[in-house]
Amino acid sequence: MTMTRRVTLMKKEILDACLEQPNLDMLRALQHFRITQNIDPSSPLRLLSTMTSNQGPSNSTPSSNHRRYRRGGGGGGGRGRGRGEARPYPDMQSSSLPAVHHAQSVVAGARAMSTGAAAAAQIKAHPVDVQPRSASPTSNNRHFSEKRFADAPISNESKSALRYEFMSDVQAATLDLALSGKDLLVQAKTGTGKTIAFLLPAIERLLKAPRHSGISILVLAPTRELALQIEKEAEMLLQHHPFKVQHAIGGTNQNTESNRILRSPCDILIATPGRLLDHLRSPGLKEKLSGLRTIVYDEADRLLDAGFSKDLDQIINFLPPRNTRQALLFSATVSEEIKKVAAGALRPGYSFVSTLLEDEVNTHEHVEQTYIITSQQNFMQATIDVLMQDSEKHSSQNTSTSKCMVFFPTARQVAFATELLSQIPGLPPILEIHSRKSQPARIKAATAFKDARSAVLLSSDVAARGVDFPGVTLVLQVGLPANSEQYIHRLGRTARAGAAGRGIMILSPEEQFFLSNREVAEFGLKADTPPPTHTPIAQAIARVSSETKSQAYRAFLGYYNGYTKPMKMTKAMLVQWAWEYAKGALGWPESGPPTLESRTVGKMGLKGVPGIAIDNQARVSKKAVQGGNKTGRQPRANNA
Repeated sequence: MTMTRRVTLMKKEILDACLEQPNLDMLRALQHFRITQNIDPSSPLRLLSTMTSNQGPSNSTPSSNHRRYRRGGGGGGGRGRGRGEARPYPDMQSSSLPAVHHAQSVVAGARAMSTGAAAAAQIKAHPVDVQPRSASPTSNNRHFSEKRFADAPISNESKSALRYEFMSDVQAATLDLALSGKDLLVQAKTGTGKTIAFLLPAIERLLKAPRHSGISILVLAPTRELALQIEKEAEMLLQHHPFKVQHAIGGTNQNTESNRILRSPCDILIATPGRLLDHLRSPGLKEKLSGLRTIVYDEADRLLDAGFSKDLDQIINFLPPRNTRQALLFSATVSEEIKKVAAGALRPGYSFVSTLLEDEVNTHEHVEQTYIITSQQNFMQATIDVLMQDSEKHSSQNTSTSKCMVFFPTARQVAFATELLSQIPGLPPILEIHSRKSQPARIKAATAFKDARSAVLLSSDVAARGVDFPGVTLVLQVGLPANSEQYIHRLGRTARAGAAGRGIMILSPEEQFFLSNREVAEFGLKADTPPPTHTPIAQAIARVSSETKSQAYRAFLGYYNGYTKPMKMTKAMLVQWAWEYAKGALGWPESGPPTLESRTVGKMGLKGVPGIAIDNQARVSKKAVQGGNKTGRQPRANNA
């Protein structure tokens, strides 16, 4: 019998079994085939015809070890964050572990949401009502439940807009609680359907509330990319509802955006904290939020990492009292800072829900982590050697490709690395995302990396959380992370959905103190040495523009100025170290370091420190401007 005939018969058997005696696993397999083949689910005859006419062995045929099911929502059909994206999942059917209920958490079969001690530690800052999750295990999946949207207590309008049959874990665990109006602190991994988990109940509650002309649902997101993706998901859910959604994000004209929001009323606003605060300080928007019913903090830990803590406190002051609105806080980690935010944003008695699996709580158990100690002058050479090694390793394996994310401390260092790495032959395509790039450029780079089979994405921390990039084989962190949480967030970009992955961190001897951090030490990073050098980079460094180099130097000095104490450096030692970095890593001429503005030097506390070069020409230019401007106001910049 030919392979084509065997596959055709197997597809017929799946259909026959589903039609004669429906079974959950069979229905899942049928649904998977229907989605991958774009078939109208209402016509079994059409499905049968398509299955039998499909020629050749199909990659979508479920196997005994890996199956792909499209469920759980939140991924925009493969767009946006990738939530709901079809992925392979390991076979967990063989697990014989019983369902064990703990006082503060639930361990379902092989799926540990978190340990009792960890959950207790996460919520001890504030008394909460911990809701246990269903302990009934499902087979061949990780973050999917057996609950169907068709059976959920939601409107037919929402059901008709949803493209998914089954809920993800986080949706199933939070839907009823959120619909009841409870405040929630939810710990869930990125890419598990969180967007639908908070949008759906918020929209359903809005349906039952008296209609008013203002903004009823406010969603705060840490990045522009994430805000726009949430907006797309909201538009999908609102297809058959009378509500409208808009966004407020940085990188756009504030006045134009304000006019759009005020003149075109919306019920849901997706915003980044900085831009929202700008609008709140101007007339109009505060009144629009006077009837706010739900506020959502998405990727709350990332909001704090991005430095939005003070902004969040100020935003709350512009909003109605918390006892008049519902608050939903979603985060992949629950740190002391998150608990403080929850205590201020959520009402007392809020519920804590965690849907993390055991291997996601203990990342170090399935991600190989190593560190390399070398001088800052050798960082870029070591980076290129690691990327070359990873590319060669995967090119020798026909079934896999090299897909790397490389993180640097600052956006300016990312720009320097991009100019340099783009000249190196033999590397996969080089892409960059950082805060200095325009919004369209960031979206383009994110999409290109997500769709690429093999690529290198360079970033500061914009891409550390919020966007789900599938198939990342290596996370390389070059230079000192801001803190242990940032290290963990970045590491979480690889080894997703149970897949394998590696994490490598390159540090200088001055930065080695980071390894003594208690949380980092628990990961058990192993020491390694740089790979052999096969691609000298001196000529490529020489071709990087002087402007890019000077900006990287200034950013380096500003970033590490905040770490002189743990690095046991004086200000003078820091300046000398930065000068060695400029010469050795950036290829800056020996004649002297790049200049800094006098005001910048003062802000960094480096005034009078030997080795700092002041930009006297800039100082003279400013005096001339002030002398010719009697009002004291700065003139408009000349865009030419």
